[in-house]
Amino acid sequence: MRHHLLALLILPLSVVKGVVAAVVHLPELPTLSRENKRLRQELLRRERELAQAREALRLAGAAHALAAAWPAAGGVVATVMGRSPIPTQHTLLLNKGEQDGLSRDCAVADADGVVGRVVDTSAHTAVVLLLTDPESRVAALLERSRESGLLIGSGRGQCELRYLAADADVQEGDRALTAGLGGAFPKGLLLGTVARVVRNEQTGSATAWITPAASLHRVEDVLILPPAS
Repeated sequence: MRHHLLALLILPLSVVKGVVAAVVHLPELPTLSRENKRLRQELLRRERELAQAREALRLAGAAHALAAAWPAAGGVVATVMGRSPIPTQHTLLLNKGEQDGLSRDCAVADADGVVGRVVDTSAHTAVVLLLTDPESRVAALLERSRESGLLIGSGRGQCELRYLAADADVQEGDRALTAGLGGAFPKGLLLGTVARVVRNEQTGSATAWITPAASLHRVEDVLILPPAS
């Protein structure tokens, strides 16, 4: 019984002590809240600066890789801002435009090969038609045999090199280059490699399926070359 009475006496004292401690620290709560808010803002600012520094470093590396891949080309380095959401339309939006010297029919390449050509521009942006777009047409030739044809986008991940003779000297692994027959592309730019060949004896023609050298589905930074003269 004595223990129960003692517990009943101690409990109110404990509650009062806790309340007093909370009241004593109440003035500190707004200060702590402001300090936490300031620290969170500072952390966000530092994280943003770090992300910007990383992106600047990435862009510098991309520009160096493009310059190494196309040492005599010159041109303007641009970054992909967006892609067409329409599945049958293979286009990119770049962050450079007319004020940077871009115009229609400029060739576009990355460090691996040709990406496509500029088909529309504004002051600060440009639209690129990829090699795989069904509207894309590029005069092409095979590096080894010098066979020539027209490279047409398939609307999927490859292109078709059409108008080859049925007995054309074309093999899997052959490299396809730009033929330089007018239009946007200077001669000798790498387009891709032959993945397979379909020959049609009845029509006397052959078609070579070309896998683009550039990874068009994940290209980020490109070099814009002036149109072929």
